[in-house]
Amino acid sequence: MQANHLLSLTAGAALVGGIAVAPVPAPVPAAAPDIQLTSGENQDVVIDVIRHAQMISPYENLLTPSPAFPGAPLSDLGLQQAQDVGQKLFDELGPVAGIFAGQGLREMQTSAPFAALENMSDNVQILPGLNEVDSGIYALDPIESLGGRLAFLTVGAWSLGAPLGLALVPGPGSEDGNGLMFNARFTDAINTMYDHAIANPIVSDNGQITDVAFNSEASIFAWVLMNVKNPDIPFFLQRIMESHTVANGLSTILLPNAGIVQIEGNPTDGWTLLSWDGEAIPEDPDLASALFVDVRDVVLPSQTALWNIGEAILTSDPTTIMNAVQSGFEQISSALTQFPGAVLNDIINAFGGSGDALGDLFAGL
Repeated sequence: MQANHLLSLTAGAALVGGIAVAPVPAPVPAAAPDIQLTSGENQDVVIDVIRHAQMISPYENLLTPSPAFPGAPLSDLGLQQAQDVGQKLFDELGPVAGIFAGQGLREMQTSAPFAALENMSDNVQILPGLNEVDSGIYALDPIESLGGRLAFLTVGAWSLGAPLGLALVPGPGSEDGNGLMFNARFTDAINTMYDHAIANPIVSDNGQITDVAFNSEASIFAWVLMNVKNPDIPFFLQRIMESHTVANGLSTILLPNAGIVQIEGNPTDGWTLLSWDGEAIPEDPDLASALFVDVRDVVLPSQTALWNIGEAILTSDPTTIMNAVQSGFEQISSALTQFPGAVLNDIINAFGGSGDALGDLFAGL
């Protein structure tokens, strides 16, 4: 009954809202001049990822349905939040290379005001990879319930527990069967946005080629912790601790509605987290965060390689299996080769920049 009510709300809001979206790439304007390449000849871009605005009651206090779309529409406050963040983005960025959103109604509605300001209402590109982490058996459970806590704990295991191999923790009943499957899905969306930006290199007022994406909290949190070069672990742990001090804090404090996450980089050289909900993130946070990345960048590629080999074996196709084995061997070898040097370099840098690096390490832990 609850699901039927949700579907009827969604259908009605879609008809009233008149949201125009396009699952195909927008026309490519002329390239902007004087775009600087990085030292590795891989062009960096900026991607602003915005969490959706507030949904109608009671859905703002529930986990998303399974699948996570179409979901509930925005509340009156949410519609105002969408207007406000759209104006903020437009004032800061001016023109952008592209606008993207997940398949959820809440994400599309949040993108609408900004798209209108950019005269791109018909060219918001819908990427399934930007969908929220699928809630599986916990779908529509209250955030402040056992199911809600277990769902967030699963995402926490994938992200904060990635160096410990916890990306393989299953998501019960979820389309995102584990963290590796989720990471592949979301990374595919990031790569798609990057490719679009390079093909459509409009320079925004920030001086960078910039894409704007609208999605949800758990997915961007998990992807950032699993991928960026500079996850500020003490910063995120503090946010998580604060979120437990108020009801539904995991939904309102970790990344508030219409909060903005900024990343910069490219798929080859990696991604740097620039800011989280308006707070600048240092490029080199601390030794604990650096060591987190060093271990993560051995464990995750190795697990992914083994997972892909297992998937290839299930196809029974010799060519597919051999390709997966070869690719996996290269991934694991590269990760293991880089690990000792990365750890040593981080420790040396920490000692070189501080007389008490060990103290910094334990403080970060």
